[in-house]
Amino acid sequence: MRQSLKYIALIAIAGSIILPSCKSGEQKATQLVAKKSPLVKVQPATKTKMVSFIDITGTIQANVFTDIKSPVDGIIETLFARENQRTEKDKIIAVINPNDRLSLIANNQLQIGQLEQKVKAADKTSAEYNSLLQELEKAKSNFEYAKNMYQTVPVICPMSGVVTQRWLDQGSQVGAKEKIITISDMNSLVIKAEANETYFEAIKQGKKLPIILNAYPNDTLAGTISLVYPQIDPVTRTVKFDIKIQNFKKSLLPGMMASIKIAVSVNENAIAVPSDAVVTSPDNKNFLYIVDKDSIAFKRMVTTGVTSGPKIEIVKGLQGNEKVVVSGQEMLKDSLQVKIMGTPKTAKK
Repeated sequence: MRQSLKYIALIAIAGSIILPSCKSGEQKATQLVAKKSPLVKVQPATKTKMVSFIDITGTIQANVFTDIKSPVDGIIETLFARENQRTEKDKIIAVINPNDRLSLIANNQLQIGQLEQKVKAADKTSAEYNSLLQELEKAKSNFEYAKNMYQTVPVICPMSGVVTQRWLDQGSQVGAKEKIITISDMNSLVIKAEANETYFEAIKQGKKLPIILNAYPNDTLAGTISLVYPQIDPVTRTVKFDIKIQNFKKSLLPGMMASIKIAVSVNENAIAVPSDAVVTSPDNKNFLYIVDKDSIAFKRMVTTGVTSGPKIEIVKGLQGNEKVVVSGQEMLKDSLQVKIMGTPKTAKK
């Protein structure tokens, strides 16, 4: 009997030692698992409006302009127009001295000069002297006739506008049909632009566009497509169009460059996640991690769409209500227990 009681006492003592030891081991195991669980930050996938844009450039040009050319070969005797100077329709802006007139007058002047030298050298009492005087008078008469008969040619401005380019200066030799100046109607300024034909459906007359000019980088202008040209360029495969700038008070000049943003597609109910959530593998495949209610991370292959700001569209791979990992993905693998950043700690018992 005493021997039995002794065994019972030993078992009780052993149990009192083993049970705390087991409890301590379980706590350590739990702590070890917790230490191995990567800390991640998650955000929900949401359904939102996503717009796809293309960025193109354009140049401000006058829709109404004219290149004023010389009607004859000659020399620009007078040029009244200067850059940035306004001129009116039917005003004389240049005078051309034609080569034919210049040649005829030069020959007459040479003849007069030669005769004057002969008159000076001739004996005033001789018959030759009187003959030379008659020839000299005739030459002078021909000279006056040539000046009056062969006039300089005025160049008339065909439209009112501003001189935006001067190609030649006063005194320059000019050929027939050679440009002298360009005059532009500054009220007709538009942005000339073009886009690849694949975006033709997005280029519609009347469409509103945000525009930024390089000259005014801090201003966003309101533009409207005023004209879409009815032909695709067969060489560049682009559609050309004009954009009218509205209600802009600062100076606009031909040649200014513009940056244009065009919405080419809109998805009103797109599934979107933060761009940081998507990881691209070495073989160029996209994936992300979602975390379920038990804090298990699962790798999910996805197909992405457009990017808008900090969000990227998920075309395939999500339903729209998942929690996706946006930070800490580099420590993850499929089906791994994770610790979500910001999750409250369990109270100790």
